[in-house]
Order: sequence, then C-alpha cells, then structure tokens
Amino acid sequence: MTATARSVLHIIAHQDDDLYFMNPDLIRSLRDGDQVTTVVVTAGEGDGVNADTGDPGRAGETPDYAGYSTERGCGLRSAYARMVTGDRDHPWRREAVDLVPGFAAERFVLTGHDDVCLYFLQLHMGAPGPRGVRTRLHQLWGGTIHTQATLPVHGCTVGEVQHVTREQVITGLAALLAHIRPTSVRTMDPDPEHDGGKTDFVCSDHVDHTVTAEFALAALARYREAGHNPVVECYRAYANRFWGYNLDSSAVTEKAEYLATYAGLDAPATCAHGTCRTCGDRQLGSNPYRSTHMLSCAYRYSPTTDWLRLGPGGRLNAFGVLAGRLAFWTETAPASGEWKGPYVLGDGWLASTLAVAGLPGGPAELVGLRRQVVAGGTVTADVVHTVQDADGNGFSGWHSLENPDWSQADGRRQREVGVPSAAVDGAGRLHVFVRDFDQGISHRGRDTDGNWTPWTGIGGNLVQDAGTTLTTSRGTVELYVPGKNSVWRWHQAEPGGSFLLDDTLRTGRPATGGITAVDSGDERTCLYFREAGTQQVMAYRQHADGRWPGSGAGVGGHGGTGAVAALWAPERGAREAFLAHRGSSGRLVVSLPDRDKDHSGAHWHESGEAFAYAPAMAYDAQGALVVAVVGVDGRMHVRRQLSPSVSSPLGPWLC
Repeated sequence: MTATARSVLHIIAHQDDDLYFMNPDLIRSLRDGDQVTTVVVTAGEGDGVNADTGDPGRAGETPDYAGYSTERGCGLRSAYARMVTGDRDHPWRREAVDLVPGFAAERFVLTGHDDVCLYFLQLHMGAPGPRGVRTRLHQLWGGTIHTQATLPVHGCTVGEVQHVTREQVITGLAALLAHIRPTSVRTMDPDPEHDGGKTDFVCSDHVDHTVTAEFALAALARYREAGHNPVVECYRAYANRFWGYNLDSSAVTEKAEYLATYAGLDAPATCAHGTCRTCGDRQLGSNPYRSTHMLSCAYRYSPTTDWLRLGPGGRLNAFGVLAGRLAFWTETAPASGEWKGPYVLGDGWLASTLAVAGLPGGPAELVGLRRQVVAGGTVTADVVHTVQDADGNGFSGWHSLENPDWSQADGRRQREVGVPSAAVDGAGRLHVFVRDFDQGISHRGRDTDGNWTPWTGIGGNLVQDAGTTLTTSRGTVELYVPGKNSVWRWHQAEPGGSFLLDDTLRTGRPATGGITAVDSGDERTCLYFREAGTQQVMAYRQHADGRWPGSGAGVGGHGGTGAVAALWAPERGAREAFLAHRGSSGRLVVSLPDRDKDHSGAHWHESGEAFAYAPAMAYDAQGALVVAVVGVDGRMHVRRQLSPSVSSPLGPWLC
C-alpha cells in the first residue's frame, strides 16, 4: 500500500468524547504518525464542580465553570501528550487563532510534534441567560437563540467573551477543514437512537453530542463544494451500552490508561502546565472502568462488507460514500488490476454505509440512507435507491423510498431509521430492510413489474443497526441481524414468499459492528461475526438438514472492531474460508485457505496501512480473490491473488 499523507480531524463536543468513544481509532492514528487534529466545540463546563460524581459532598461545592473547563482541557492535553510521547507533562505551544471574523479559538500544538493539534472553541454548554435560565448549544443550532457565549478558561489567549452565531460556528468549522485538509473526519452521532427499554421517548445520548455532529456535517457539506471528499465516520456514544461490547480486554486496558491520565489520577500535586488547581477531570472518579463508555468503539452507520462486486462487462466495481456522496470505482478492464475513480456523484448527504445488491454480473442496485435539513432546521431521513446503468458506467438518480416511520408526526422517529440491507432475488425482485423506530425490522420490496410494496414490519425487537442479506442458490433471500444476545434470522420458504422468522438460530452474543452471511454450498449458510467482549471471529454453519449448531466455531482473528468480510472457498470448511477484517492495529488482517486441504484452521496475516469502515472481498472475472479497503487517506487500496487458485497468495497492495 503506497504511503500517502493522512490527516485525521476529530470534531467533538466535550473534552473526553474522543477518549471515550473514538479510541482506539484515535490511538492508532497517533501511532501511525498521521496528522491528528481535534476540535472541542463546547467549554464542557457542566455543573462547574470538579469532584467525583459519586461523592456526596460535591453538592456543597461552589460551581467554578471556568475552573472546571480549564481542568478538563488540561486533562485532555495530558492524555494526548502521553499517547504521543509517553510523558503526560510534555509541553504544548498555546496561541489564539481567528477562525472567521468575530470568532477566535485557542490552539495547542504539541511541542516537537507539529502534526498534533487541539483546538478549543469554548462555546458554553449552558450560558447564563435571562432570569437565571442557561441557554444551550442546541438552541443555537435550532435558531431559538441568535448567539451563544464562549467561556474563556484560565490563562486563555482568547480572553474575552465572544457571542457567536450559528453561521459563525459553521463557517468557523468549514475554515478549519479548509486549513487542515483532512483525509478523514470523525465526529459524533447526529441521530442517536432512543432508549428502547423505556415506554416514553428517552434519547440515549447527550444533546451536545448530537448538535456537534449537526454542526460538523453542515461544515463538511460546505467544505466538499471546493472538491474535497474526505472519509466521514460518525461514532456512537452513550448508545453503546445497549449492545454487545466490541473491544477486547487489551484495548479496554489501554483505553483506561489514557482516561486515567485525563482524569488526573497520575497528575503531580501541582499542575505542570500552571493553568489550573487540579489537572484533570475528577468527575470520573478514581476508577476509569466504572463507565460502560469504556467498552466499545462503534459507528452510528455500521459498515458492511458487500461493497465490492463483479459487475457489467466482467469488471469489478466498488461503491462507497465520501463526504456524504456516492463514490464509485471500477476496473478499467476485466481482471486488469487497474482502477479508475473515485467518481463522486450526486447531491444531498448520504450516510457512510450503502447496501449493494444486484443479479450476478449485472448492474448494481444501491440503497442508502439520506439525511436532509429542511425548512426551519428540521431533519428528515429517507431510504433512497439508485440503479447502475447497463454498461456499468453511470447511475440513475436517487429515488426516495421514504422510511417506515415517514408518516409519524414526531420527526425524531424518522431520524432513527437504520442503515439499509438489500438483496435481489433470483427473479430480479429487490428487497430492502431497515431497522425502524420500534427497533424491529421493516421491509419494502419491488416486484418483477417494478412496483413497490409499502413498508411492512416483519418482526424482531431490540435489533442492532447492522443487518446483512444473502440470496441463496434457490433464489430466495435471507436476512440476518444481530440483537442484544443473539442473531435474528428471517428467510423465505420459496422464491417470492413472505419473510419468516426462524426461532431455531441461537448464537452467542454478537459484538456491535456487523455480521456477514455467505452461501457455503448445498443450501447451507455460514455466519461470521465477532463475539462480544473477546472480539474473536465466530462461525456458525447451518447443518445440511437446515438446523443450526448449538455453538459456534472460534476462528481467532487479531482483535479489532467491525464486520468480517467472507467468501466461501470451494471444498473447504468454515475455518478455511477467505476471511478479512480490521485488526487491533487498524490494519487489514486476512486468512486464506492453506494449500493443504487437511490443514484446518484460519491463518491470519496483517498488512497495509490503517483503513476506515470495513473491508470487502470478491472474485474477479478470472476467479482470483480481490480484497479492498478504503484507507484513512480516503483512497481505495486493493490486493489480488496472484492466480485464481484457492491457495494462491495475495499480490502487493495497489491503489
């Protein structure tokens, strides 16, 4: 994989959001020597009391909002310094930076490491308002207040209070994007799910996380107008607690170490930076492990592994989303190993995960999730569909399929629609599935005459936003969706039939982040997913009589997060399939079948540079395996088998 400049920008709400929700991805970027910039939008002053939230004596403390914000910022700089240099007290250069007229931020550059920067915008979480009512940042986004005040910290190089408009926040972030030129942007969840265990609507997340993501996406929409198309990833926050944790013990331990530094547990008695009484956020207490935020690092739009496929003319096609628009790569000729693209197409803002379907060798049918800000700042989300041209070179426009909760008066229901899964059956019918507001599965289909059925619930409850589909050799469609404790399965008894819930499949608890189903021959499906807590890759292969095993087969892996790409190898078993996933270092880990058929088991090998989303695999026109990833550099990178033989090694990385 050719080394290129990688620049990663994090846009977060509070001083600990990246440490809790974006690690270990953050650590990987720092260790890889990427240019890393983090923008903290709010002052994070909370209730102004820097004491353990479990301490009953904190109720008697006098709030010091500027003091607490100062100490949280100091803790974040200490954590970054330790992640990069090993020394929490490594010095920083501090300076004021004008983002746009009337709006300045404070920038910290790690001494001797100019590619590591922190920006603090210091917008009040809750600014003092009339009659003692604190105005909130979400009101600025929604337009119910015209400006929000900033909160300067102790020793701040931007010492005056600024009254910042919504437009200044957006243009300020867009100016930072233009200055930094990131190849990858990480931000928060713009549309978090509600707490499915409550009868009333209770949002699972902090409103500042949501609003920060709203501002970030608005800035990105402007930034891309200049032709920039970075990778964009949105991270779940508090909703991680609902699903199987997706970090192994070593990743959690490392994460805890840096959170302990942020909390000031390893701080000297006197702050080395000389700006605060106590370096660190003492609200976390003395045990970083007490928060479930520690245990996952997951995306709002769970990446899939079906985005590489053999298309018209025998050319491989790859599909993704860059800066909210469809991105398309294609081989120049069948099995040529040469690619052109990405062609970045369309308007509007698409979520980062597409469902890719189609008849074998035919045009792709793409289904995405489109997010729109309409009059008055209201957000809508609809499922959209487009079809590749017959020659494989273009696309029809996006057609809205609305969403299962489109008719609901409460717009919050619409915004929770999940990323779609899709499949084309043997007769050419298209089936689209999404998680709906009630956290079950809804289906909409297009028949052989091109007519669409309405959205219909097919069951399920408390399912994850991470389904996958499979078209069987009989032409029927199956859907697999991880839930809280097991995997759900829907299937058709006959082509074109209704979807039936299979209550015989019982698996171990799947980690949040995706599942893959492959046809393993003889009308048997094999599932691959990560086991919650350990991140071991598990395989569940259906028996010949249609029953499922009582337990899965562990096939190892190299830690990491996200869905596992899989292709079945002829005359081999579940442990000898072609497998690929993102390992604990953020790099690609691949297992290829052994030359010796009797040598059972996975054989994992790591290569390349860090990548985003999840990998994909497909056979080219000659039958050779091709593995593809989208790098943190925003480019597609591929490896191809040297020959179509099952045991052939992979060739070098190309991009």
